[in-house]
Amino acid sequence: MSCNSCSKSFSLLRQEKGCPSCGFSYCSKCLNHKVFLQKLNAEVKVCTKCKQQANKNEPKSVEPPDAYYKRIAITSDSTVNKEGSENTTDQLIYEKLKKLKDDKQENLGKIKNEDIIARLQKLKDDIPSTSNAELELRLANLKGVPTSTVQSKPVLPGPELRTEQEQADDLMKQYMAQSNIDTKYKKEFDNIVSDIENRLQKIKGSSTSSQMKTDVTENNNKSDDEEEMIKKIIQKAKEETSVTDNEGCDSALDELPFCEICNEDAKMRCRGCKYLFCKRCFYEHKDDDDGCDSYEPYTAPKTSCL
Repeated sequence: MSCNSCSKSFSLLRQEKGCPSCGFSYCSKCLNHKVFLQKLNAEVKVCTKCKQQANKNEPKSVEPPDAYYKRIAITSDSTVNKEGSENTTDQLIYEKLKKLKDDKQENLGKIKNEDIIARLQKLKDDIPSTSNAELELRLANLKGVPTSTVQSKPVLPGPELRTEQEQADDLMKQYMAQSNIDTKYKKEFDNIVSDIENRLQKIKGSSTSSQMKTDVTENNNKSDDEEEMIKKIIQKAKEETSVTDNEGCDSALDELPFCEICNEDAKMRCRGCKYLFCKRCFYEHKDDDDGCDSYEPYTAPKTSCL
């Protein structure tokens, strides 16, 4: 931005200030005329043009300064005739648009129907035409079926000519016929089932005697099997008891009832090391640090292994 009077650009040292009368921007040097403004009811600094208008006592009409026109590259003479120039430009634009519209109407009038038909025909000739027979043949080749299947057209149902009462009667007849067919097949099915049941009863009646014999033999075999199973269970129980007795003897024989030191009959068992001692050897073995300071009485078991 620059001053509208001296055209010098504003900076930190040249600050922009507005004229209180016209409102345009000026520097502090160009706002050096003091004038009493009625709207502010005070004496303020204004620009040169506002000072001249105040001296002439003319009605106030705000006009931009000359530097403003220079800045936007427009002279004051052109601004005076601004309204006239706008009118002339509008008139020129209107005349050009009218001319274009008239030319378009003339061109449309020249185009005849024959020309349009010829152009359409030319466009149609350019499009490749394929007959229905060729299309059906291609479709049959793609599907891998004969051409006759593709050529057959679907039969569409015709218009309904019956009345509502006739349609209802036809539906009832169709329903009755369907129910008759169902009852017929049901009777045939029941007859077949009854025949099969009779045959099964005859077969069962002839085989009752043989079945009874087989049942008796099976019962005898089952009783024999049960006796053998009972014998096997008893034998197994005897073997287990003998095994447990032998294990008790072995466990008793694992620990001999003798003193660990002098092989005399053991009278007491040390609670710390669990060894057997006689009375004299226990007191020699006694040790408070190892926990061998107490004992429990011991008697040799009386076991007899066969």
